[in-house]
Amino acid sequence: MRLFLAVMTALATGVPVAARDITATVQWDMPTPQGAETVTVVLNNEGQLLAQQRVDVTPDNNTATHSFAALPRQAGSLQAGLVLDGQLLAQSSQLSLDGRGAAPDLVLHPILALGFRSSWACDDGTTLMLAPAAGGLRAITRQGTMFFHDDGQGRFSAEDGTVLDDDGPSITLTPANGPQPATCARIPAQPILPITARAADESWQIELGLNEALITLPRPDGDQDILDQMTARRTDDGALLFESDAMSLRLTDEACKLDDAIIPYPVSAALTRHTSSAVSHGCAGAPLRLLQGRTWYVDTLFSVPHPADMPDLTLEVANGQISGRLACNLYVGQVAIVDGALSLSDLGTTRLACPTAKRNLELRLLDALEHADGFDIGNKGELILRSGSVTTLTASRR
Repeated sequence: MRLFLAVMTALATGVPVAARDITATVQWDMPTPQGAETVTVVLNNEGQLLAQQRVDVTPDNNTATHSFAALPRQAGSLQAGLVLDGQLLAQSSQLSLDGRGAAPDLVLHPILALGFRSSWACDDGTTLMLAPAAGGLRAITRQGTMFFHDDGQGRFSAEDGTVLDDDGPSITLTPANGPQPATCARIPAQPILPITARAADESWQIELGLNEALITLPRPDGDQDILDQMTARRTDDGALLFESDAMSLRLTDEACKLDDAIIPYPVSAALTRHTSSAVSHGCAGAPLRLLQGRTWYVDTLFSVPHPADMPDLTLEVANGQISGRLACNLYVGQVAIVDGALSLSDLGTTRLACPTAKRNLELRLLDALEHADGFDIGNKGELILRSGSVTTLTASRR
């Protein structure tokens, strides 16, 4: 085993990370409509909302200041948006707060507000993501996914009797039998751009940025074309469509694999050149996005079920880092996609005393991580790590 074992003093001794005060200036270069507000949110690495702040802005203003006092040590990222009547007009990229004592300016762009899902913060403390679905809406929470049928005029109903009302500036969730209705307000979501789309047969690649698209096609000179006149919009069925005079690129919120790939991509792509009716399919997005978010709990190691009498083994992925709990210790390492393969490196652990059985379990998990070069997401949403054709680990979310 080539595992690099490092002593992480702060983790081993339980030294707390100090709370932080952060002030961020939000800026945008577009007309400010009457009644608009800026909203800034602080998320942890699992994407849970830790804090939010809303500031009313006037048409003669293009800046706003947001201050957060004593942010908890779990604060992972900061993001801002410009909202009017429940519509996200512009937003910023997500800014990592790891190691930051102060936040630079957050610049809002209308194109960053384009996405597959909308995010909402509810007054009962829950967060909600909504996505279009055939005949209604798909609602995603930490508890799972629920389908709402469109009853017309902004009213949707689920099989269990829960009702979702779209009131314009907000949405209201009314359980069939349970607590009081929850009112939810719009917040920024993880932006789609920048994103890279590539053909399954490697015949093209498009890098979509904030201001231009860079396309690489098979040409004798190996050159690239810049498409700076692309328009972007969301279609009625929830796809994102980027169009120029020469071509259109359609992105959908569906997992995708390139030919002979050992890792999946979060977005499916279809390129149509206007000189031909042929459609070329491919994939887009960062594969690691599929691993980010809520904690993964190990179910099997090298096809052996995790013992019920042993502590949970976990994985979390955020900001290019993988971390989690072993049977006795904590671990951390680097995670990346290198040449189309999964790369886990610089794995280090704390060195607390551990009984032999638990220590052997720890070593098996570290071995499974160290040798993994590919992954997949199963039909039930489970994570599958592989080393070549061998499954080293499976994990699920709770």
